[in-house]
Amino acid sequence: MKKVLHIILVIIGFCLAVVGCKHATPEQASAPPIAVQVMVTDTVSGNMTRTYVGEVEENLSVAASFPTGGRVERVYVREGDRVHEGQTLVVVNSATAQNAYNSAKATLQQAEDAYNRLKKVYEQGSLAEVKWVEMQTNLEKARSMEQIARKQLDDCTLKAPISGVVGACNAKAGGSLLPGEPAVTLLDMGSVSVTFSVPESEIGSVKVGEEAYVLVPALNNKLLTGKITERSMTASKVSHSYQVKIAFANPDKSLLPGMVCKVMLDQPDNQGFVVPAKCVQTRPEGLSVWVVENGRAQHRLITSSQFVANGVLVTSGLHPGDTIITEGLQKLYTNAELIIDN
Repeated sequence: MKKVLHIILVIIGFCLAVVGCKHATPEQASAPPIAVQVMVTDTVSGNMTRTYVGEVEENLSVAASFPTGGRVERVYVREGDRVHEGQTLVVVNSATAQNAYNSAKATLQQAEDAYNRLKKVYEQGSLAEVKWVEMQTNLEKARSMEQIARKQLDDCTLKAPISGVVGACNAKAGGSLLPGEPAVTLLDMGSVSVTFSVPESEIGSVKVGEEAYVLVPALNNKLLTGKITERSMTASKVSHSYQVKIAFANPDKSLLPGMVCKVMLDQPDNQGFVVPAKCVQTRPEGLSVWVVENGRAQHRLITSSQFVANGVLVTSGLHPGDTIITEGLQKLYTNAELIIDN
């Protein structure tokens, strides 16, 4: 009985081996040729272009606010206005500050008058030293109080700390502002940056000082040339990408924050074959493509370094002149007879 079972197992194993060596089933072998479209590989070397999506950002943003807050009386600007340094932006009610200044100013005038009168008495030797020191102290106190009151009165008028464009205006006439609450946000548009994210697999090849090209669709596909000025040292925990910045001068103020643009970086010293991404298939043993050999389909294992602008860069597994199948992949099987339909 055991001998018979052993013979049966050997026969089954032999049958499976024979079936495994076949490249196509009998039905496939008798199937009509499959129409496909192909391309012939050609070595690509030199610079490759990597493309990213970037966004224009202002280099400097200043939030102007009132130190003491108050009720807003006048607003002289609105979003989008261009302002110069020192220009009045917003005014809050100054009645209390004005009264405090008037009182401090009167106290200072009184202290100065007393000082001038007692000075002559002191010089004649008729005033005790302690009284003279007290008079000097009172005068300094009055001057300090006057300066503080004047500063509080001046703070009721908000002026532009820099020249730029009004990015946001939160002040509304008749409303109130808390101390330190941003009333107007100014953007310095003389220079801007284009910020974009680079995956961790590519950040090693991005260097500060590297030349970059930026295409801005909002400005009729305006092409700008700049250099990378910043590269973050920490990655996003969500996307595992790094932030990179390119600085640009913006003398005509045409680049505005929020504009979406296309960033292109040259990657030198690449060599391989570029094939359409749809041709690359994932198998348990790795990536592969279908090629034509003697009029039949064969799958070829490849190594790919990265995605490029017009497909996938294949660095090994292909040779110049190989015929890659680009259309009709769904029906292919090993040794399938083909009809080239380009």
